[in-house]
Amino acid sequence: MDIYYTSDTHSYVYPTDYVSKAPKAMGYLLAASAFTPGSIVIDGGDILQGSPLLRYESSEGIEDRLIYKAFNTAGLDVFVPGNHDFDFGYAGLLEIRKHLHGHFVCANLTDTRGLIRPEQHVVIERDGLRVFITGVVTDYVNVWDRDRLDGLEVSQALDALRREYEASLSVNADFRICVYHGGFGPVNSGHLTENAADEIAQLGFDVLLTAHQHRIIRPQMTGKSLVLQAGSRGEHYAHIVLEKGRAAHAEILPASLATEVSPAMRALCLADSSKTAAQSYLERIIGKIDGCLDDHGRISSFTGGSALADFINDIQLGLSGADVSATALVNNPVSLEGDVSMLDILSAYPFSNTLVKLEISGSQLKSAMERSAAFCDRIDGTVVESASFSPGKDERYNCDFYRGVSYTFDLSKPAGSRVTRLMFHGTDLLWESDTRLTIVLNSYRASGTGGYEVYGRLPVMESYDREIQDVLIDVIAGSSPVAVPERTDFTVV
Repeated sequence: MDIYYTSDTHSYVYPTDYVSKAPKAMGYLLAASAFTPGSIVIDGGDILQGSPLLRYESSEGIEDRLIYKAFNTAGLDVFVPGNHDFDFGYAGLLEIRKHLHGHFVCANLTDTRGLIRPEQHVVIERDGLRVFITGVVTDYVNVWDRDRLDGLEVSQALDALRREYEASLSVNADFRICVYHGGFGPVNSGHLTENAADEIAQLGFDVLLTAHQHRIIRPQMTGKSLVLQAGSRGEHYAHIVLEKGRAAHAEILPASLATEVSPAMRALCLADSSKTAAQSYLERIIGKIDGCLDDHGRISSFTGGSALADFINDIQLGLSGADVSATALVNNPVSLEGDVSMLDILSAYPFSNTLVKLEISGSQLKSAMERSAAFCDRIDGTVVESASFSPGKDERYNCDFYRGVSYTFDLSKPAGSRVTRLMFHGTDLLWESDTRLTIVLNSYRASGTGGYEVYGRLPVMESYDREIQDVLIDVIAGSSPVAVPERTDFTVV
């Protein structure tokens, strides 16, 4: 029996990242064209956030999205939702449930309204084998999307899978497979755990298919399970082979531009009218920058600041009236200058976040800023990115830039003691650490994730419904030509 597994496609269907003009070896179209007909097809979630195509579909009110059609065309058997599939609340999950033909499996999800009806597990018989398949989403959804879970209850993933494994023992199955939208290296918040794969691997499932971290984890035995992770955006997929009486075998394969598009996928492309319309929508000029909102390099922006970060922070301050603003930039630096298109804006800020204003003290602000200050280290007189900041996954998006305060990071000091200057309108917050302020930041960061646990414990002063992308688009469209802001008073020693 052949099984094909993808996750974290983020609705990248075509072989394009929408930024490069040349085709790229990515997208569900290429991956699924390599699937052997009659195989079991599984996806581990995160489809409702990330792709510029999604932005176009949302702007046009398109519910039957291209990724749904691609999954159905590929013969999707099992779908396990990811954390970003909860970003749009009950309506978002119901939309997925309505349009996907495969089983919607999530053993730690309870639907109190009774419309989504997630399955705890499924047993699929094919090629003379019976396969038990269950799946869960990381229970950290309760942190990220705590205000969007009306009608939805997400219990602890590990507890749910203990029950599912026990249930599987009463099923006459040849293999037991678990899909976990989570990864390795736990991030904890009380009884909630973002990445519990190490513990899940001890339960006894034959195969553990992980997700969420966008990592390539080659098949390996961990605990009692064969574990793997197949990256993101359809750039890779997993092929698992099951044979009665033998241990499961698996491999991670890259999507290839040399792959011949399957007849079914070719027919889908021919019937799709969105490709040209989406490209035109994304290439439409929104406004103009009078100069350059730069983010030229990861280290150079960290040491010298970024006009793009200052610009985003100014918008957040203006919208919220907060004292301080924090924002993060993408892993691969993007600068905005001259004529700016919709795609330029979405590339510079691809996160589908809203804003939250919190009350914070000077000492709590310093604690949060120490996390950002750990992004780089000084080794032999050279500034380098810290290997400890984002082990196993590139997390530049967890390094924040601040506005409204003047500050200094001293890399000669150990991580946790690097904020050596922190001034707010003449007040030294390092000395007057009880000073009360307000800070505005995106909803993801405000939940306390990414190493910023201090935020998760702060009082919420106000939440804003509009996505930051929408605000950026409106400001650039309505204020062109946009002036480059004065640099934040920020120094790295």
